[in-house]
Formats: sequence, structure tokens, C-alpha cells
Amino acid sequence: MMATQQNEAMDTADQVLPKSAVEGIWVHIVCYEDTRAWILGKIALRLCEHLRQMDVRVDISRKPNQRADINHHICYWDYDGQKSSVDTLMVTHIDTESELCKLKHQLVAAEMGICMSFTEVNRLAALGLPREKLCYVNPGHDCKIQPRKIVVGITTRLYSDGRKREYMLLELANRMSLKNFKFKIMGDGWNDIVAELQQRGIEVDHFNRFKPRVYADLIQSLDYYLYTGQDEGSMGFIDALAAGIPTIVTPQGYHLDAPSGITYAFNRIDELEKIFNDIAEQRDKRVQAVAGWTFTENARRHLKIWEFLLARRAGKLVSPELRRDLTEMSISW
Repeated sequence: MMATQQNEAMDTADQVLPKSAVEGIWVHIVCYEDTRAWILGKIALRLCEHLRQMDVRVDISRKPNQRADINHHICYWDYDGQKSSVDTLMVTHIDTESELCKLKHQLVAAEMGICMSFTEVNRLAALGLPREKLCYVNPGHDCKIQPRKIVVGITTRLYSDGRKREYMLLELANRMSLKNFKFKIMGDGWNDIVAELQQRGIEVDHFNRFKPRVYADLIQSLDYYLYTGQDEGSMGFIDALAAGIPTIVTPQGYHLDAPSGITYAFNRIDELEKIFNDIAEQRDKRVQAVAGWTFTENARRHLKIWEFLLARRAGKLVSPELRRDLTEMSISW
């Protein structure tokens, strides 16, 4: 169901969407804001969408539904503190004493406050909220935003004596994959090297002629500035620093006179290889830091919490597998 259609149905708390193919618990998401609005509406819709993909019966409205097994409130602020079934609260932004007192009162009726971080669980417990009614699920993302290539710029013309050591770029390509990188090169004499790099599938933008406006735009578009020569220094190095761009340059000439101007220093090809590998690895670590924070995983974890709460209410034992999942969400019992 599209967001527009869902909003048309949200005035009726008992609005029931089609049952899933597998009978199970009925989750009712109470979204107090317009689902066409920004963050909270998106979270409600994504949770609903991914729970359905798990064959969970789920619907959304602005009010609790007494007939549902679970009423999950997005977010805690508008929850009136009245028990409807098994009530859980999305908890965010407890920044003031009044917000803390409000949540403390709400947790008398609600079964669980689901925070967005492990840190917040511990903080709220230390402030006096019941630890057994706090857990966390990290937020999700759509997996649609992909990392772009790391843009490395070179701005120098080449000379027949090889003083710029441009051959190092081809040696670097021989030693490692450059799939995560894109090169922007401005300067005469690069045609053969650019052609060979492109034949290997490496993305290169080459500007054969110097044009001031194009040059300025190029510098400002970079992630790193690269200079391989050992002939006193590169004027592009100065412009890159003026633009706040990190540098990968040789430690010589006036490069050394710019305090903290060299981000990565190298002389040999093995040093340059290590720098590029380190840069790619750092970026990959950032990507991997939230690789598991998908809306699918977010929905799965919410479902585990609700299964636990329903099992506890029914006096059923929790399986070792479910216990492991619950431990990851900092559930205390």
C-alpha cells in the first residue's frame, strides 16, 4: 500500500489490512504523525513493509487497536500511557527532565521502551527507569545510498625526462585494484597513461589543457590530491590545501614548509600502495559500520522483542536461540 493510501486509512484505528499468508501475531503500528512526513512516518512505513515480507500481519493507524497482539507506538511522546495490549514504545530524544518523567510514567503500562542505541539504554537505566523495560534496536537504512568512488586529483604536465614519476600510477594499478578510485588529471602528456588506465577499467577524467575555471572546480571536487614528482613541489599542492583537500605527496621541497600540509607522505611505490590500500580500507570500514543496519534487520529485531514479550506474558520458555537475539538487544530478564 502506498503512503497516500495508508494515510487515507489512518483515521480508523480498526482498519485492518489483508492478513499475511502465515497466521501469527498481529502487530499494530501506531504512528502519530502523517506517514508522508519525514523520519517517523518513514520508519513506520518501512517497519510495516519489512514485517509483511516476513509474513507478519501488520497495519498502521494513528490510534492503538485493542484487538492487536502488539501496539508499537512511534514514538513514545504521544502515547497516553493507557494499556491497550502489549504496548511497546519507540524511544528517542530523552533530553529533559520532563521527557524522562513522561517516559517513566508511560513504562508503568507499556511493556518495553525500545531505544535506538545501547548507550541510551544504560543512560536511562542510570537515571532511574526500569532496566527490565528497556532495550534497543539500531535504526535502519534503505541500502540505496552507495559509496561513490574516491576522487584523486593530479594537476601537472609531463616532461620527456620523467621527472614527475608518472609511471608510478601504472605501477600502482599493477599492484592493487583501483576499483574504488576515480582519477581526475589535468595536464599535457598524459594521453598514453590515461588510455592504459581506462583499458584496465579504471575511471579517469582527463583535461589536456589548463583552464582556470575548470581547474578550480576540479580541485574543489577532490577527496585527495596526488603528486608523485620529487622536483621541489607542486603548485597544485598549495591550491589543494587552500581548499582543505587532503594530500598524498612526496615529503620534499616546499611541501615540507606547509605545517600539517602533508596528509600522506611517500617516496617509494610500496609506500604509495599502502596509502591507497589504507584509504580504501578506512572507507570500507565506514561502510561496513552500518552494513547490517538495514530495515529488514530492524524489523526482524522488533519481531524478536515482541515474540519474547508475548511468550513472557503466556508463561512460555524462551528458546536459547531467541535468548541470544535478545541479549544482542540488551534485554534484561
